[in-house]
Amino acid sequence: MYPVHIEQVPPVKSVGLLKPDFDRVPGELQEYQQWVLWKAVEIKKRDGTVKTTKVPHNPNTGMKASTVKREQWGTFDEVYDAYLMGGYAGIGFVFTADDPFVGVDLDNCYDEGGKLRDDAREAIGELQSFTEKSPSGKGLHIICKGKLPPGKSTNHEAGQEMYQQGRFFTITADVVEGQATVNEATDAVRKLHEKWFGQSARKEEKHNLGDLVLEPGAPLTPLDDMAIGQHLKEMVHSGEGIERFADSTGSPDRSGAVFMVCREMVEAGINNESILTVLTNGENYLAGAALDRRGNIESAKQWLWKYNLAPAREHILADYQDTVNLFDDLPPLEPRQKAKKYRFSFTSATELIDNIPPVEWLIRDYLETNTLAVLFGEPGVGKSFLALDMACSIATGGNWHGSPVKQGTVFYIAGEGHSGIRRRLKAWALHTGERPQGVMVSNTAVPLTEKEATEFTLKEIRSLAKNHGKPVLIVVDTLARNFGGADENSNQDMGLFVQHMDRLKYELESCVLIVHHSGQGSKERARGASALKGAVEAEYRVEQKAGGVIVLTATKMKDSQLPPPVQSMLKTVELGDAGSSAVVIRSDEFADEPGHQFTPQQKRIWQIFTDAVVFEDDGSLDNKVLVELCRKNGIVPMSKSGESRVGSARQHFEKLNLITVEKIGTGKKIRLKETDPAI
Repeated sequence: MYPVHIEQVPPVKSVGLLKPDFDRVPGELQEYQQWVLWKAVEIKKRDGTVKTTKVPHNPNTGMKASTVKREQWGTFDEVYDAYLMGGYAGIGFVFTADDPFVGVDLDNCYDEGGKLRDDAREAIGELQSFTEKSPSGKGLHIICKGKLPPGKSTNHEAGQEMYQQGRFFTITADVVEGQATVNEATDAVRKLHEKWFGQSARKEEKHNLGDLVLEPGAPLTPLDDMAIGQHLKEMVHSGEGIERFADSTGSPDRSGAVFMVCREMVEAGINNESILTVLTNGENYLAGAALDRRGNIESAKQWLWKYNLAPAREHILADYQDTVNLFDDLPPLEPRQKAKKYRFSFTSATELIDNIPPVEWLIRDYLETNTLAVLFGEPGVGKSFLALDMACSIATGGNWHGSPVKQGTVFYIAGEGHSGIRRRLKAWALHTGERPQGVMVSNTAVPLTEKEATEFTLKEIRSLAKNHGKPVLIVVDTLARNFGGADENSNQDMGLFVQHMDRLKYELESCVLIVHHSGQGSKERARGASALKGAVEAEYRVEQKAGGVIVLTATKMKDSQLPPPVQSMLKTVELGDAGSSAVVIRSDEFADEPGHQFTPQQKRIWQIFTDAVVFEDDGSLDNKVLVELCRKNGIVPMSKSGESRVGSARQHFEKLNLITVEKIGTGKKIRLKETDPAI
């Protein structure tokens, strides 16, 4: 059963809770398949007071877990993986009659100066076993091996409790006084139990729910909207399934069914008014249990309260009281937004086959939209230059090494060389004649293995996207500089990093490109844990060959054939007072003919110009005509950047003294000089 009182509030975010230290959890506990996760939940009692409890959850389904149903627990590895996905306050270990463990819980045992109270100090000294701080940091948990004596084992007023089954302990592994191992302590358990819970133990005070007090203004929840099973709703309305509740003669026992329904509705957090309204509505089959006895609605409600609803609430309080008191030391809670509701459904294979969407490329044949990709290579081979070249090409809408791109905003998380990036961007702008305004560059690295840092990154990108456009590409350069203090060689740490990259991908609907280093012992693979390659949709190796040729080779394409390798080189660009930098160019971009150097694009623009100008009577070609001809032939993009690229080529021809340009009004006339370039 779950620790829920009269009214349950959705899970909330706790402030100041200790996080579990997975590395220090005793190995003996890890071996047992008795692990759960937990969420902090506020519960409102009938007297109006609010308490906080820890609700256990199944690590494999995410549903609430019972502390008596083994099928709802998991292994230590399963709770570890589920905890890393987020949404839980901590992990817990369930005590059973089959294991050798006893749990000792001491609430609020530190004074304001941080000194332990006497009974806590005594317990640590006597038991000499695994001791940790509770999530609040104010209490202690001690787990040892032993046998709990019969009889009462809780004294809530003194904050002393012992358990051996039917309960779970939150586990922080924040070890106290070096007690990091689970040891045998049967005699010490018996001694402390006798001292704490002997003949002087106070008897439990019976809870009194009192008379029914109706609140006519309370919000009413219709039967269809109640968070109970559909089979219960059908039984309430039509009587379907009532045969499961039979008396000694085999006749349907509506009273037994009403009590069970009341209990389920109470556990679902439904208020008294809603429950009584539904169970006295003459259109519902089960309402006859009360109406047939009392005749009128008001009297029927009093009967339902006295014999069904009040006892149901009392049973729940009796079941849950110890669990709620067990967790009284939680700190204040911080409200959070309601969790997203996910719609889960199945679709037939036929429908899936008939509705296959076309592949949407960010860079045709090389990067798909909304995917995770890696670009790896040795230091200094030019992988960051390639990543920046991709980013700028996508931001400006030009093609990348002959492959068309989808234009959009790019967010570049730069972990190193921030001063160098400025020069690289300027060199790219000078070389192409375009300013990559759609590239947003971070001013520092981000530890993307940390949940808080990842959430901050998401927030910042969303904020900037309002003015600069939704991202189509996020570059993380490099993995090492944005990995925080985690271990690249740990599959658990790498798995956490991948989960956070998936968050960027899914929540921002963007492609994420990770720049990474090659392995220490092998240049053929990316460095670190193999979990990274298993998670990405595309992977590329960058190598430098003889003559400075940079080769990009696809080593993985999850759903497409491997594209051909791309060969490029770095070209130095002078930046004046800012020194110099380099840009990536195709290895065949320059023609080694005497006299002039043309890029492949400039060659095509020159050919278009020379072919067209001979048909003009005055020996000149209007610049706008040249731009349109280049667009029509697919040499430059249709966007404004196409005009810019033709302008850049025109300036290049003019510098080489191949053409003259005459301004006429707002336009330009281009004339061919007599000397023709060797191309």
